[in-house]
Amino acid sequence: MSEKRIREMELVLPALYFINEEPDITTSRLKQLLMNLLKPTGKDAEIARGRKDIYFEQKVRNLVSHRTLEKPGYAIYTEANSTHTITEKGKKFLQTNIDALEYLLSGDFGYHDIQSDLVILTNIGEHKKKILIYEENLVIEEGNRQTKNITVYERSKTLRDAAISHHTVNGHIKCSVCSFDFYSVYGERGRRFIEIHHQKPIFQYEEDQGTSMFIEQALQNVVPLCSNCHRMIHRERNAPISVDELKLIIQKASNVE
Repeated sequence: MSEKRIREMELVLPALYFINEEPDITTSRLKQLLMNLLKPTGKDAEIARGRKDIYFEQKVRNLVSHRTLEKPGYAIYTEANSTHTITEKGKKFLQTNIDALEYLLSGDFGYHDIQSDLVILTNIGEHKKKILIYEENLVIEEGNRQTKNITVYERSKTLRDAAISHHTVNGHIKCSVCSFDFYSVYGERGRRFIEIHHQKPIFQYEEDQGTSMFIEQALQNVVPLCSNCHRMIHRERNAPISVDELKLIIQKASNVE
């Protein structure tokens, strides 16, 4: 199976995000911000043949040479000082699904998990369709819900509650990595207490099937984790590891004399 690499179109939304955040941003600055955000790996992180920069950097420069942001009217490029300015059309396009974009770029997902979703968001945004997001951290950090759309919180909580019920056996729910059981250790206070980890970004199109049907499908992509294992999986921003990788780390550590 060939390695999946990021495409130029997948840089449109994150590029507009930074152009909107920093008016008159230079191409060099934009390139650095996109690299820091997406942390390219594999072929995208290799030095391009006959060049001094990596393939990913070339794709960012192609946004200028191919007029990728200018042709649809999303931004204006000023060649004299190599700066980008977002247009009103670009702002509207960006705002169509800004919540979904910020969720995708939150740092909770790795490079390969988000790259294909970036082009999906771009296509959906162009058709002005709404994307409904499900955030795992919004439910964990309940104190932040006042600053978020309450419907996002309630939708995310619905998935969390469904996941807890799905993974509970005889009243107990265990961490998928280390098997820690809060109920066994803390008694009634620990009943149904666990964190639900989204292994990949979870969102649905507003026009798609109803919430109940979507939740059933989404349950295949979430797992219960204790707080320690969840933090270890997400320790490096934009570079989470898988449940199996963390299991292997624990196994290796336990074999160290």
